[in-house]
Amino acid sequence: MNNRIISSTLMFILASPFCYASGYTLAVANSIIVALVVIVIALIAMGCYSIHYNKVLSQRNEQLRRILTALDDYRALVSDDALATVEQIEVKAKEPEQSFFVKMDTRVNKERPFADPDFDQAALAAFMDVTPEAFCQLVPRYADPARTLDYINSLRAEYAAKMLMEHPAYTAADIAGQCGFRDTAAFNKAFRFSFGITPTDYLSDMNRMFKNN
Repeated sequence: MNNRIISSTLMFILASPFCYASGYTLAVANSIIVALVVIVIALIAMGCYSIHYNKVLSQRNEQLRRILTALDDYRALVSDDALATVEQIEVKAKEPEQSFFVKMDTRVNKERPFADPDFDQAALAAFMDVTPEAFCQLVPRYADPARTLDYINSLRAEYAAKMLMEHPAYTAADIAGQCGFRDTAAFNKAFRFSFGITPTDYLSDMNRMFKNN
């Protein structure tokens, strides 16, 4: 972009002597100069917008990176070794729902069973070694299978965001399959719900950042 602006500016500077040396009439020479002025102004405007857009993009990506890093740090603090078993939670914990959810969230993110497209509420309960009925009692907010699937898809989207940052050459379809989404439509919906942008747009932004750097 900067090279194009510099080139256009040099063309503008040399336009007048070139036009007169070529024998153009004053009106034609003025028209050429005006056209070059418009081109230079347009390129400068595009350059300013590009700088602003890249700045906003960098801030947003940095914010997303901090959020994902903070989530990883939090889950590291509440690793399986530091948590009670399900039986202890049911007997001793003052807030069994919160304790079970922390244990579940940490373990699911560590082992990533959601990579299986068939991973649903029943599979999540089995993964946590509890019956579907006990699961609904331990986590009442996810008694509805649809809400449980929303939670699972949010974990898939979070993992997808990490993969997009680590592997910018991957396509959205590649990542969707590796994260447990059945198709890119479900991937787009979950990712946009979690991060406010489609994975395709985010992937394009990441590729643009890598090229600029």
